[in-house]
Amino acid sequence: MAERKRVLIVGGTGIFGRLLAAELLETTDADLALTSRRMRAAEKACDALGDRAMPMPLDLANPDEFADAAHDFHTVVCTAGPFRDLPPDLPLDALRAGAHWVDIADDSGWVLPLLADASLDARARDAGLSVVPGLSTVPALSGALARWAHELLPSASNARVTLYIGNRNSKGTAAIASALAAGFRDPIRVDLPVGRRRAYKFRSPDSALFRRELGITTEFRVALEWGPAGRVIAGAGRLWARLGDSARASLARALSATALPFGRFGEEGGCVQVEEWDDEGRRVTVSILGDQRMAILPCAFAVEDLLAGRRDVAGVRSPADWLSPVEWTKRLRGRGVHVLSHTEPAYGDEGN
Repeated sequence: MAERKRVLIVGGTGIFGRLLAAELLETTDADLALTSRRMRAAEKACDALGDRAMPMPLDLANPDEFADAAHDFHTVVCTAGPFRDLPPDLPLDALRAGAHWVDIADDSGWVLPLLADASLDARARDAGLSVVPGLSTVPALSGALARWAHELLPSASNARVTLYIGNRNSKGTAAIASALAAGFRDPIRVDLPVGRRRAYKFRSPDSALFRRELGITTEFRVALEWGPAGRVIAGAGRLWARLGDSARASLARALSATALPFGRFGEEGGCVQVEEWDDEGRRVTVSILGDQRMAILPCAFAVEDLLAGRRDVAGVRSPADWLSPVEWTKRLRGRGVHVLSHTEPAYGDEGN
């Protein structure tokens, strides 16, 4: 019997690591290793997942430790964060170990340098391996929606991406830290499939990627189901820039702990919406709605494809390009995610 392929999930005991592990155990026959700095946490997570998941202690602050751990794995998946704090050579170390690298980063400072790294791309192509950052709701799904919208409205020159997060979604320390670093500012009201919400401007790789890949000027916003939570994060974000690393970590932990009791009400799901419009007033809106699995499904699809050898995609790849808009839509719907679109005519075109 052929030996099963192995996948290393870095940060596998976190919220998204456990969601991804459960998805891959259901859709592949691979063995998984879940890492944590605390062995007991890794053991507890694996106990809940079954005998195809094994715990592994790993401290990403030690590059040599990661390089040794990545050997004998088909694919390395990084769900740890905040990504801006990770050693930048982790993808290269994965390639040296003979493994594909994929991650769920949404941080511009991580995603954009990787996509622009010509040396890393050449190394991956020579090895026949893939490096794909950003396989999450943003920028993978938002990018796929932008491409779909652009097919519907090729004349579009502007876009707005809005990520809506339901209140019952788990909010880990890393996610809080990322939100504080990216900043909540300049709120406006945005119409979403879940209703009209206050949405805050937020730094995202989408702005640079849409400009480079589609020629579109883009703003990115985040809307939270519970309005007061957005105001708290916006206020804490202004303090964040004046704090040192230790104080920032303490603030993120405190906010995550404070959010826990309030996360017992509201919606578990969320949505991401992309609006594009042109100078004539034509507008197209596309969106997806689903549960918290949306954040890991793009990564799950990529790992499934790599394990099955379904795609010849050696090199550094843009996450939204992993699948065509039609393929993204089909596979998302197959996992219970709702995909919507709406097109408005140009001003004065009604009735023509």
